[in-house]
Amino acid sequence: MLGCGFLAGCSSIPQRELENAVKYQRLKRNEIHNVAPILSEYQDLASRAWKNRERGGSEEYVSILELGDDALLARIHLIRSAVQSIDIQTYIWKDDVIGRFVFDELVKAAERGVLVRLLCDAMNMPGDPHQMARMAKAHRNLEIVLYKPLADVAEEGPIGFWQGLIFKTKRMNRRMHNKLMLVDGRIGIAGGRNYEDRYFDRNTAFLFRDRDVLVAGPSVMDMVDSFELFWQDSEAVFITQLKDVQAEFDTLRNASEPFLNPENAWMFEEIDELANGYSLSSVRKGLRIFDADSVQFIYDTPRKFSGDKEGNQFDEWFEYLIDRSQERLVYQTPYLIYSRDVRRGLKEKRKQYPNYRVVASSNGLASADHVHVYALSFKHRKELYKKTGIDIYESRPFPADQDDYVYNLDGLVDLAIQQAGISNRNDIAEIDRAGPKLCIHAKCFVLDGKVALIGSHNFDPRSAKLNTECGVFIKDVEVAQELERL
Repeated sequence: MLGCGFLAGCSSIPQRELENAVKYQRLKRNEIHNVAPILSEYQDLASRAWKNRERGGSEEYVSILELGDDALLARIHLIRSAVQSIDIQTYIWKDDVIGRFVFDELVKAAERGVLVRLLCDAMNMPGDPHQMARMAKAHRNLEIVLYKPLADVAEEGPIGFWQGLIFKTKRMNRRMHNKLMLVDGRIGIAGGRNYEDRYFDRNTAFLFRDRDVLVAGPSVMDMVDSFELFWQDSEAVFITQLKDVQAEFDTLRNASEPFLNPENAWMFEEIDELANGYSLSSVRKGLRIFDADSVQFIYDTPRKFSGDKEGNQFDEWFEYLIDRSQERLVYQTPYLIYSRDVRRGLKEKRKQYPNYRVVASSNGLASADHVHVYALSFKHRKELYKKTGIDIYESRPFPADQDDYVYNLDGLVDLAIQQAGISNRNDIAEIDRAGPKLCIHAKCFVLDGKVALIGSHNFDPRSAKLNTECGVFIKDVEVAQELERL
């Protein structure tokens, strides 16, 4: 214990230093655009939505991003359409083919004068110190910040992990789980997806079935406010404040090479071609655009970490809507874990409205990404079923209709077979299982077929009490019914 105490004293937590941005990042917009941004239907719809508001209307435009490939296409398209700014907030940015492909697109945007800011939760570093130094040096218009690092280095090693677990448990447990992408402060994407190949149909072994929503309109201003609160927070430190990243940064001589390995470029050929089109909805039916009656973005703030109730806005709004629901709640979450308050609330709802129906969609044991979390939720299911009447539906890891959930599944199966060194498909008895295992990661609900939510909140105690969360609430019957169908 004395040894651990000594180690704890050796590890410091960095605080935000604005001077670091001047020394290493130097955000200076180049007003000369060598490459013009592409034209985008979403940009035009954002302008129309602002005019709707000026006339006293509340209509905004949304697309439900269901397939991982559609979600990636929408992001690349919006990055290429950006004129002034791109802001990304995420819990995970993985140094894999997706992380590198998207980062190369951000660098290209920075090169044409767009200000790019990337805000990542520090629990999952976006690379090793060398890679992070490369990212920091990629362009002067691109700035990267880590939220709530546990130490002043990127690589602590096993000792550092256990030190954090013992002496920084509270800090380790309270994380920024929000996911946002903002373009020009006019268009935003929110939902459950992190930046990793498993979220965007690019992993042959395991894929998350996730969901985002793209919004064009004035409600994006609340997304901007949310991003700024975290970006300006004292716990948000520049990536180059970490000592091992600084050391790598100072030794870099050439940081202009692309991040994506050229041999992986074929994985994005279709995305690269389609992303330049004006209307994505005309080439991908899943990117249908809805004219929504009312859109509202609700978010927790960093004050939630200090126990301030005003920082926990998402749960308050969630409870407010549930209280007014009278017919049914249909929802989807990776983890069916309920607090006593939630279980009590569902029982009260059934007493108030005997015909009230709750339909829950989640993972089965074989499709779950965290078996221990499933075990915790399994303990509650008998009580939930008997006392609150919840209808629970569990998904399979290899559903019969998996083609509906993965874009170009055959291509992934072929790649998996190739990676396994098998030359003949007929050598595999169950070819469907050569493809990726599917796991639900979406966090959504529909109330009474009228109000829809797509966000980052898992509807579990961790999301309610520990992490900060956000989501888009849409009051529109057409959108709600489509989400309920999905």
